[in-house]
Amino acid sequence: MRKMIIFALVTLLVVSNVPIGADEGTIKVLVDESKRFIYDEVDQEFLIETFDWPEDADFSCSFDNTGEYWGYGNLKEKIEEIASVDVRKEGKLSYSTLKNYDVLIIASFVESYSTAEANAIKKFVESGGGLILLGDGEHANNSISRKLDVSYHSENVAIGDLAVKEGSSKGFRITDRGVIWSVPKAFYMEIETLTDHPITEGIENFALFFGIPIVSYKSGDVLIQTGANTWADELTIGEETGVQDRDEDSGPFDVLLAQTVGRGRTVFVGSSLSFWNLITDREEDNMNLFFNAVKWLGEPGGPYKQYRTVNEQAQQDLSNAVSLYNSHSFSQAKSAFENAIETFDESADIYPNSEATEGIQTAEEYIPKCETGIEADQIRGSAETLYNGRNYEDAITEYEKAKALYQDIAYTERVQECDTKIAESNAFIALRDEATQLFSEGEDALAAAPSTFSTTGYEEAKSLFEQSKRKWEDYDDPEKVAACEEKIDLCNDEIAKIERTRMLVIIVVVGIIVVVVVVIVIVKRRKPAVKEIPLEEEVLPPEGEEVLEPEKDPLQVLKDRYARGEITKEEYEDLKSVLEKG
Repeated sequence: MRKMIIFALVTLLVVSNVPIGADEGTIKVLVDESKRFIYDEVDQEFLIETFDWPEDADFSCSFDNTGEYWGYGNLKEKIEEIASVDVRKEGKLSYSTLKNYDVLIIASFVESYSTAEANAIKKFVESGGGLILLGDGEHANNSISRKLDVSYHSENVAIGDLAVKEGSSKGFRITDRGVIWSVPKAFYMEIETLTDHPITEGIENFALFFGIPIVSYKSGDVLIQTGANTWADELTIGEETGVQDRDEDSGPFDVLLAQTVGRGRTVFVGSSLSFWNLITDREEDNMNLFFNAVKWLGEPGGPYKQYRTVNEQAQQDLSNAVSLYNSHSFSQAKSAFENAIETFDESADIYPNSEATEGIQTAEEYIPKCETGIEADQIRGSAETLYNGRNYEDAITEYEKAKALYQDIAYTERVQECDTKIAESNAFIALRDEATQLFSEGEDALAAAPSTFSTTGYEEAKSLFEQSKRKWEDYDDPEKVAACEEKIDLCNDEIAKIERTRMLVIIVVVGIIVVVVVVIVIVKRRKPAVKEIPLEEEVLPPEGEEVLEPEKDPLQVLKDRYARGEITKEEYEDLKSVLEKG
């Protein structure tokens, strides 16, 4: 009702006005007017009866309205220089509708948008779309803005200029109706200090008409702000307007905010009346600023364009994943394929497309192969541990499992490697078994080897231990090699002992023989002629001849040699044992 209450229409002059067409541009714009402001029947009757307004006049604040001062027809004609514009009059907003556009304009709405609609708008922006929202004290601004973390003043207020003389007014001549529209001058102000931005490029000033403050936001750039000498005048029926009350907020106030949200952009403006035909007929900069805003919002391209950019990233992710898979980095490849799927999903969510569907299908086909490769690598790692720990039987089992998995994904190099390791494991098992068998045979031969004069048993045992040693050296088991060397040393000691024993025996026997021979020779040389001696008479040797001692026992000779230190105790014991056995 404010729009009628504050207007004083005093003169009427009927003049025709014809809308001007525009070429279709590259930016696709949707203007949602499903909740637009339309003067009610009381207001329409007032205009018709008081000022002879045509009954077929467009009483809505619409972008299709070029004939009335409360329309936005001028804006539509301007942005059609760079865009195609669809004006939607009814129905609920949904993402399936929004995804086909670059920019959404909401300039006139007296009803709140539903949560589902607000969520669709948010998704549209995050997916690359642009939103321009023209706020107003009578609009349900926050039903949309809060979804994007922006809040307008919650009361029906208009920003006033304290520098304006109280009670002064500004008149607008509506030429096509011959009407003078008079409003409090405090609610119309020129703002010349603008923040540099593509939206404000070439704009010298902005005419703020019945503005409403933007009171909070989480991110973005404030491009237009009122001065400190402003206040938020509460527009309440029956209350005085144009004068600041004690409880009314003071400026400065933010009135234009530009944001980047996800892949898209937003522009929130604290005024819708500033862009009515009434104002843009006089304030060209306002229309140019709106034109710049649409152009800037359309730069990212809406969802129907953004999905291509997302697909490019997804294809790059997919290509990287395939490269990782081909280089057999299965774990990394799996993560890369999953990332590609997520990106393709994002693309399909932004705008359903066959490229995303095919990309997801390709990635999903690779993931099981990656999982097979990961499992094969893990089993192969276990096999390597067993192999390095010389647990060749279990290693072969694991290599066989890994090989089968590698065959499933055609990883030829790994299949060949598993075959090689299996062959090596079998060779090591055979070598170990041979070495073990030879060592066991050597121990058996060693156990049967003890002999006084024969070294054959020890020689045989030694040969077996030497063969086992060579096998263990090939097997590279130092512990087993050392065990063989110990046995070989034992055999060598026993062989040497037997050879010493045989030598001593030979020496002793030869010595005894020599002694016996010498004694015999001496006896034969010195023996006198035999005389008959009576049995009763004792036979004595001739005077002066040596009496021969009887031949000594070999054991006694051995004892004498030991007593004289000519032989060791060990040699004495060995020779004694030999003589006793003989």
